[in-house]
Amino acid sequence: MMLKGKAHVLAAFPNKPYFCFMRIIYLLAAAMMFFTSCNNSGSGQTFCDTTCRKDSFHFRANNQLNSIVSIGVKDCIADTLMWTHNRMDFSNQMAMKDLAKQDVRLNEQFISCVIQDTVQAWLTFNDCVSGRGFLFKLPFGKKSGISQITGAINDFDPKFSVEEKLRAYTDRGSIFVINIETGAQEMMTFKEQYDIDFNKIHEVVDSVNITSKRIYVKLLNGGKEVPLEKNINL
Repeated sequence: MMLKGKAHVLAAFPNKPYFCFMRIIYLLAAAMMFFTSCNNSGSGQTFCDTTCRKDSFHFRANNQLNSIVSIGVKDCIADTLMWTHNRMDFSNQMAMKDLAKQDVRLNEQFISCVIQDTVQAWLTFNDCVSGRGFLFKLPFGKKSGISQITGAINDFDPKFSVEEKLRAYTDRGSIFVINIETGAQEMMTFKEQYDIDFNKIHEVVDSVNITSKRIYVKLLNGGKEVPLEKNINL
């Protein structure tokens, strides 16, 4: 009877080393799937590398008054925006979330700042999680107000081409283009209002090509492409 019992066990597990090996492979595969799921949950595909950055961003002008724009980072998120120069008795400071209206993760390859002496600075960037474009005009003086645009069309996006001296944005019904060197502006209407989620802008604004002579936009409306263009002079 004992021989039959032993034979029964061997029949169920004819090759114990092989069975143990396969069980280990199965457990490793399950663990990898679990950790991959945890790492990707709620994130999805991102616009750019979201590796946690701890260092601040600093942009300095090549002038005697040392005009500077800085962005502090806290817990991987852009935290405090500061801009000033040596002749100012104070430093302008604002919380980035108050300007952007959402948390923003920055990457040094997807942010730029043009400082125009002691007059103003143009801060342009895309959020690395959503890809949303932002454009802030930051005057150094007290008299002029801050311009905060949360629907910017930035050249950092591979489907948006914008000439270097130009900045562009949309209000969902038109596209506006600014020459930051001269202050001149142009506008092109979409001919109707579009329900654009700026965190998923390519669901409506497929692609853009803007030069000082032409605006071209390809919109998506109900699955159909709607190309629009206009000659300009900037």
